[in-house]
Amino acid sequence: MRHRKLHPITDDMRRIIDIRVLTKAGAFKRPMRFPFQHLDVPAHDHIRVFRVGDKSRQSPQIVAVTWRKLRYGLRPFFICSRCNKRRVLLYFDTLQAYCRCCADLWFRSQQLRRRTRLLHRSRRMRVSLGDEKGLPGNPFPARPHRQTRQRYQRIIAKLKTIEQQYMRIGPQMAASHAPE
Repeated sequence: MRHRKLHPITDDMRRIIDIRVLTKAGAFKRPMRFPFQHLDVPAHDHIRVFRVGDKSRQSPQIVAVTWRKLRYGLRPFFICSRCNKRRVLLYFDTLQAYCRCCADLWFRSQQLRRRTRLLHRSRRMRVSLGDEKGLPGNPFPARPHRQTRQRYQRIIAKLKTIEQQYMRIGPQMAASHAPE
């Protein structure tokens, strides 16, 4: 069985530039500066992104902004400088701002194997039911006080499917790693 190489950098380790936050602040209605984010918004069709440090001795990266017409108005999007696609978020790596795909960033959950993700989901659901030390395969906990039967049955049904998938993956992985 081939294991994929874990990537060392995730998207939460980078500075994020969000077009929704800039729009909500009114950045595209008038020229604005965001000194703590190292951004300038001189016009509604582009922004300037500066590296951390002395801004007078560096040239900024110009990121284009495009507007998409909706029924109720216009929505802005960044244009990624590498792939030229519309993006809501750009990740800044101290040199350039790119989208998540172009910057080769992963989400934290993408670094975990499927069996580990299932185990985490099972643990989270068991803790929500009040079972702090329960493991997959153990009896299900009793219904918590003040929780409706209908909600409890829905959670137990989800928990059954998750734990069945977890148990089904387990023997296959053990068989693939066993010496012949």
